[in-house]
Amino acid sequence: MERVIYAVGLGPGDYEMITLKAKRVLEESDIIFLSGGKVFNGFDEVKKLLDNINCGSKLKFYEYPDNKNDRQAHIKQFAEDTTASLEKGMKVSYVTMGDMTIYSSFPDIYRELAKHNITLKAVTGISSCFAPASLTGNSIVDWKDKAAIIPCPEDYNEIENLLDKFATVIIMKISDNGKVLKSYLDKCINKPSTAYAVFNAYTEKQKIYDLTKEFPDNTEEFFMSVVMIKK
Repeated sequence: MERVIYAVGLGPGDYEMITLKAKRVLEESDIIFLSGGKVFNGFDEVKKLLDNINCGSKLKFYEYPDNKNDRQAHIKQFAEDTTASLEKGMKVSYVTMGDMTIYSSFPDIYRELAKHNITLKAVTGISSCFAPASLTGNSIVDWKDKAAIIPCPEDYNEIENLLDKFATVIIMKISDNGKVLKSYLDKCINKPSTAYAVFNAYTEKQKIYDLTKEFPDNTEEFFMSVVMIKK
């Protein structure tokens, strides 16, 4: 019997943005795994999304250890539990917000699952990287422009250097490093033409900031965050 785990992207936050394929796979699943940190783990957001499609009762959460050195043991335990579920004949899914191919913890987990001869079937989700453009009526790139997608850098100069090469820079997960972005906006010589930040996109807690005019007081209070800067 083929042992398969489905990696399902749930989209950026609105249950209506879960794809039809993702909804079908989750409805057919016997157990749905989610893994995350102790504080901003996405459990409440994911549970609400799954409740809206009557799948919330299937959710099982694995808390990521704060200490990175302990994470491998966590991943091994998850792989063992996944294997046990599959050997019982259960259909198993693992969910992430957005899409599992963009700054997701799932690739680390799947490397361990592969050691157990478990096959991955990915179900793509809508990434939140599109949110600043779609929610503000802008495009990410036009014609032959180029765009870069990065995690929030440690040095604000990296943003300026990228905008020398790319028309648009998308910055994911700025929540715990908002000061770097603020430093760039305060100190950059060539001010961006467009700079939007979206927090908790497509949820009741959604916040949109035009960063050329204002900056949030505390970026760390938001679970999901994405910024679009255009030169």
